[in-house]
Amino acid sequence: MLALFEKISFISTQKKQFSRVRSIDLTENFIFDLCDLFTHSDFIQFFIMILASYVNIWLLSMVFDQFEGLPYNQPIFCPNASWSENATTFASRDTIGADPWDIFVTTNNNVYVPNRSNKFIIVWPEANSTSPRNISLNSFYIRTIFVTEENYIYFNYQSGSTNEIQRLSSNLSHFDSIMQTYENCYDIFIDINNYIYCSLPDYYHQVIRKSLNNSFNQVKIVAGTGVSGSTSFMLNGPNGIFIDTDLDLYVADHFNNRIQLFPFDQSDGITVAGTGSSSSTINLNRPTAVILDANKFVFIVDYLNYRIVGSGPNGFRCLVGCNGSGSTANQLYNPRAISFDTYGNIFIADGGNNRIQKLALMTNSCSKFIKLKNI
Repeated sequence: MLALFEKISFISTQKKQFSRVRSIDLTENFIFDLCDLFTHSDFIQFFIMILASYVNIWLLSMVFDQFEGLPYNQPIFCPNASWSENATTFASRDTIGADPWDIFVTTNNNVYVPNRSNKFIIVWPEANSTSPRNISLNSFYIRTIFVTEENYIYFNYQSGSTNEIQRLSSNLSHFDSIMQTYENCYDIFIDINNYIYCSLPDYYHQVIRKSLNNSFNQVKIVAGTGVSGSTSFMLNGPNGIFIDTDLDLYVADHFNNRIQLFPFDQSDGITVAGTGSSSSTINLNRPTAVILDANKFVFIVDYLNYRIVGSGPNGFRCLVGCNGSGSTANQLYNPRAISFDTYGNIFIADGGNNRIQKLALMTNSCSKFIKLKNI
């Protein structure tokens, strides 16, 4: 019984992190409403009744553990999830400067955007658009940032012929050089094993990585051959990158108009969207970013189609910017990057319109009941 209460205690402390969970497709024997579970104050007592009677504790623990420890958000979306047709402007040029290239939303819903004009990063605590603060940096032309659970901020640094990734300490007091790069990184990502990745889009057409746990670890090429090309082993202007919890690498292969998946430690890519995909029905035009939800469906910034598209059980669909470029609430112009918040809303770096747009999740209701399977 003590072990049971320890499990319950763990789950209750994760309530905030997993409040976005709407549905988990397990199977048979017992049915409960997970949506209601997270909206009632007596959810712990309800858990005790369920677990004691029907479910192996370790199974439920596994369901929740898969989300623990990530600094970014990966919501679970139902097949019928929908977003507002019109986005709202979260931040404009007066705050973020011209042409924002990246955005990062933490699991506390802190929103980070690099101001490429003025050597600082803007932070909105808990997505409060009226209370931004500036973090001064020592580099112009900041393309990309990544924020860890410990609040370390990683960003690309460029000064003269020097290109590297730097880290700003959590107390904002000092900078460390983390990795020398051959050119300016387009995107940075840190995987669950604490390896940092950098995409090199201009001359080398590669994705490289290095361990943050071992300062002597050498930089390794994980995708691309060093020259541009369109074969499964090659990239042409890799932009946004995403590494899932299986350590598989996804690359927005910009000039090849495709999203490439490189399974862990493999150099032969698989086209999952765009030109050359065997199963995709979506055409891409210069994609700049790709992210995944908890079910490993991809969401893509389709740069020169001026839209955001997402996949699901029924294939791809357009989410916003579906009627051409522009500056109205349902349009984008040269979007660069996207990030989920904990509620499933999508924040968009709408570069050509010099703004950050917020696309609200409207519906995410699956079948009311969820089935759990006896092991």
